[in-house]
Amino acid sequence: QAAVIPIADRHVEAGEALARHMDVDILTFTGSGPVGRLLLKASAESNLKRVYLELGGKSANIILDDAPLEEAVANGVKQMMGNSGQSCNAPSRMLVPAAQLERAEAVARAVLDQVSVGDPADPRTRVGPLVSKAQFERVQGLIGRGVAEGARLVAGGPGRPPGLTRG
Repeated sequence: QAAVIPIADRHVEAGEALARHMDVDILTFTGSGPVGRLLLKASAESNLKRVYLELGGKSANIILDDAPLEEAVANGVKQMMGNSGQSCNAPSRMLVPAAQLERAEAVARAVLDQVSVGDPADPRTRVGPLVSKAQFERVQGLIGRGVAEGARLVAGGPGRPPGLTRG
């Protein structure tokens, strides 16, 4: 009987151990391409177990013409902000009909204006820091690249939020 053991991207050592373990028959992983490669290699060097990977993609939130736009955009933005946006299933791309774009941006901005970013020990905080300096720098690069490619910021932007000097 095969054991299916999902692992998280941040648990590379545990994932590699599972991939190499002779008693594990199947491994599933959702996360980054580099970690996926590591798991495939480790599996190939052990018992050539089946490895199922979902790598590098970010979930698209597709809002159709007949959807309740305000509700759909608000829910999508709130879901994206969970875990500081650091979830592999975070709906980080929102596709809306072109005719609804300005309205969707206004709803997103209004929702984000209500999100408090700060110290996770503060009960008013809804979004805490990113997991590491490397992740912060990665996000900064993505913001810069998005703007360079023509994206329009409707909230937030480069750097830390006002008043935050670390985290």
